[in-house]
Amino acid sequence: MNPKSIFIVLSLIAIIIAAVFFFIRNGEDGNQLVEGGELLYKDAAQSIDVRVQDLLSRMTLEEKAGQMTQVNVTKLQGSSEWDAGALNDEWLVKTFKDYHVGSVLSGGGTTPVSNEPKLWAEMTNEIQKSAIENSRLGIPVIYGVDAVHGHNNVIGATIFPHNLGLAASRNTELIKKLGASTAKSVRSTGIHWNFAPVADVGRDLRWGRYYETFGEDPYLVSEMVTASIIGQQGEDISLDEKVAATAKHFLGYSQPLNGQDRSSAEIPLRTLREIFYPPFEKAIANGAKTVMVNSGAINGVPVHASKYLLTDVLRGEMSFEGVIVTDWEDIIRLHSQYQITDNYKDSIALSINAGVDMSMLPVGIEDYTKNLIEAVNEELIPMERIDDAVSRILTLKFELGLFENPFIDAEKTEALTLDQDRELARQAAVESLTLLENDGVLPLSEEIKTILVTGPSSDNIANQMGGWTIGWQGLVGNEVPPAVTFLEGIQNAASPDTNVLFETDTAKAVEAAKQADVTIVVFGEGPYAEFDGDTTNAAVPNNQTELIQKLAEIETSVVGVLVAGRPLIVADLIRDMDAFIMAYLPGTEGGNALADILFGKANPSGKLAFSWPKEVGQLPMFYNHYPKSAANDKAYLPLYEFGYGLSYSKFNYSNLKVDEEVTKNDVIKISVDVTNNGDLAGSESVELYVDQQLSSALTPVKKLAGFSKVNLEPNETKTVELELPVSQLAIVPGDILGDDVMVVEEGIYTLNIKKLAKPVTVKESIE
Repeated sequence: MNPKSIFIVLSLIAIIIAAVFFFIRNGEDGNQLVEGGELLYKDAAQSIDVRVQDLLSRMTLEEKAGQMTQVNVTKLQGSSEWDAGALNDEWLVKTFKDYHVGSVLSGGGTTPVSNEPKLWAEMTNEIQKSAIENSRLGIPVIYGVDAVHGHNNVIGATIFPHNLGLAASRNTELIKKLGASTAKSVRSTGIHWNFAPVADVGRDLRWGRYYETFGEDPYLVSEMVTASIIGQQGEDISLDEKVAATAKHFLGYSQPLNGQDRSSAEIPLRTLREIFYPPFEKAIANGAKTVMVNSGAINGVPVHASKYLLTDVLRGEMSFEGVIVTDWEDIIRLHSQYQITDNYKDSIALSINAGVDMSMLPVGIEDYTKNLIEAVNEELIPMERIDDAVSRILTLKFELGLFENPFIDAEKTEALTLDQDRELARQAAVESLTLLENDGVLPLSEEIKTILVTGPSSDNIANQMGGWTIGWQGLVGNEVPPAVTFLEGIQNAASPDTNVLFETDTAKAVEAAKQADVTIVVFGEGPYAEFDGDTTNAAVPNNQTELIQKLAEIETSVVGVLVAGRPLIVADLIRDMDAFIMAYLPGTEGGNALADILFGKANPSGKLAFSWPKEVGQLPMFYNHYPKSAANDKAYLPLYEFGYGLSYSKFNYSNLKVDEEVTKNDVIKISVDVTNNGDLAGSESVELYVDQQLSSALTPVKKLAGFSKVNLEPNETKTVELELPVSQLAIVPGDILGDDVMVVEEGIYTLNIKKLAKPVTVKESIE
């Protein structure tokens, strides 16, 4: 071999050696490996950012499209897309191997074949196993569910009160505990993502989702939502007892123009910013990992198509870095319902470009992913937008620890789910119940001889649970979670010498009332969810009205207990009652909680989180309205005001102190003495309201600016201290567009606690 040939051979050998060395050092995809040849994204010692970028660089467009896809579990079950049967091996492989789907959910009422906690764990484990084994890169799925008042999907789990009742408690620490309890049960069944809490501000009781809100005040909603998120997520969502929470539904979903679900709203930008932004801003500031989008339209634009709201506001102004997910099947509605595009591909492009990261299909995987891929290839969606969305999804999966711990121990599930935290549920229901009328009949004497319990909700578990309980529309068939009915609670709490009668038939109940010392009539609504719960009259059903009216004709005292997801029109009916309690939808321990209140074992402390209208014609109604005009002296005349609620104790307020002068960067310090002048220990929600005396644009006549719940023994006095950041007083100035930068205006603000008031002057600086 001549020298030239030797040189060529040696050169080739050198090239081969270099290529091999490069391959070993950088991996089959040309991406860096860690020592020992492990892929970077599989190394838990690496930062999440490094792992995400490494994994993303290895993914095909088809795999990325799959990560942006969420399907309902029924797609993986039985023999059809809506058959909740056993998992179908063929569909599992097709879903994860062919379409690379990144997320699964159990929509309301979709469960394993048998709705038992252990079978939930086994089902989610099997789905996870299939997803990982059929993924070229071993990417786990993230599983989501609507656990909106406890792990309400699973038979045997404790059901907590719905949010509207919880808001009456004014107890953020309680909300944190409920969030933590829910997360513990949810994660134990192999579910990592909870589509809760609702951060919508409830401004119209006609809306079918009203009871899912924390009421009509943005500050109250913000505090409750934040507490729920902190409880669910903690400081580390990778822990076995934590989940990723969801602030929903961004934005303005809860004030549709006609009061009906999934319909259009017309909300001025100023109102959006001052009323509807705050709960989401605070949720994001406190680490909310995901946000779900409003299914409706705002000011002529479907929110799923609004780049302004999803990118400019949510990503830009609010600095949200997590995952934006659609609600149920909402991208397809951009053309099927709203007709702002004429085909699926353009709808997908419009929504993804607006800022959506993941589509909740819930079926139709092939059609969605095919059109998404084509939209990218046709340059309708830039690849940068796809990479951004997938990066956020992968980040969430890494944060949840799914790459290291994708499975859960099914043997531990029952202990973490069945009948958990019943005492917590009881406390939540007790603190929610709101006493609205009482002529002295309550609390009931221990010596009472005969009690009649009547009304269609007195022994109806479905009614006291409400919607989103096992099924989407509430309980169906024989699927009944553990619960204490109102009748059972009263029977258990009454003295052995007390005779508790029970009748639901109107005629028989009227006859029985003649023998009773007091009649407890439990009335209201049946369960519902979303648009099936929309109402135009909020009326008490005629047969229940008749029952109450006939009972009022008897000499016996009548205590009315309303079980409902909203205030019903009861102005005429309460005239026939000696006491009236709003029980909301109190869940598993509703019966015991009501009995605790009726017999004085607990002192009622609930305060309304909404304004209660006398008639539907007053809607929309909210306490924080703009000042009335000179020609209108009936701007706010509710049956019961926001914040109203009676106690068995009398609380006296005195010695209100506030900082007299502050700057815009200060925190106003407030203190007030509260005394329990009653004979029973009780809890009082101390509420601080603020009124801006002079402003460049209209501001509410008053708005909630702080609250604190204090427990007091008889004749005990405590000093309650509150802090109000001056920045919280910011408003949107300027003309009717409402697009000016929010500012705190100099001037005098009046701070009110009960009937006590003090002025505070806000200055640019204090000399």
